[in-house]
Amino acid sequence: MISFSQFLVVTVLVSVCQADNCIDKFCPPGTFCDERPGPCVKPPCRTILACLPIEANGCARMECKAPQVCVERVRPCIGRSCKEIATCETPNTCAAVVCPPSQKCQVEAGIPTCKKHIPPTRGIIGKAVLDEKQFQEN
Repeated sequence: MISFSQFLVVTVLVSVCQADNCIDKFCPPGTFCDERPGPCVKPPCRTILACLPIEANGCARMECKAPQVCVERVRPCIGRSCKEIATCETPNTCAAVVCPPSQKCQVEAGIPTCKKHIPPTRGIIGKAVLDEKQFQEN
């Protein structure tokens, strides 16, 4: 947990950038980027990007009521320490499993398991048709 004095120090160190999100923001080691709504009089409001201590990331700030468990999903960013989105999920379900890229959770015999998942070409290119002639040898 973050103490009140740490929170004040972090609040003072908040950096305002031209970027609207953390994807393009670098934070010092030991911190992660978090997006906060900025103060404004008339919407749309500018986002404030803050570099917060890594101890405040993901499940560190959240408690789940039993029997649920805290699950962290990483929001993509450039830096090494990206923001982790924490949610409370039911154990032994696909919602409580975070699979690596190119894998998808499937329940087999009552156990959630990450399996290799390659989407079909139709799902990637929609209704476009590939020209088969380009794959034929002359």
